[in-house]
Amino acid sequence: MKAVVRFSIIALCAITILCTFGFPVNAVNANELPKTNVIKIDSSTIDLNNSNINAFKKISGFYPTLGRILIQNAPYSSLDDVLNIAGLTEAQQQKIKDNADKFTLFQPDNSLNRERYNNSLYRL
Repeated sequence: MKAVVRFSIIALCAITILCTFGFPVNAVNANELPKTNVIKIDSSTIDLNNSNINAFKKISGFYPTLGRILIQNAPYSSLDDVLNIAGLTEAQQQKIKDNADKFTLFQPDNSLNRERYNNSLYRL
């Protein structure tokens, strides 16, 4: 009985998270970007179209709020798209500009959508 209650609570939490965050549906012309290759991923930079929220821990001031904003507004075709996100403060824009060399852009891999918010650490 306890297992059923636990499963129900976890399922309800997962549904709530998916309904709250949803999946990114912004369309950009990303065909010109290099293809995503998770096997040969370069961990020295953060792919703004595919990286997990935890990748933003590498840069001071990006985790969790600014990282979440960047993930929610993806995909991007250029850094200018990132800087034009509605609601970014000047300080956040400056933080992105200051760290521009730490970002990269690849074609969005739609199979990673859920993994961008949760990298399997809390899966059943």
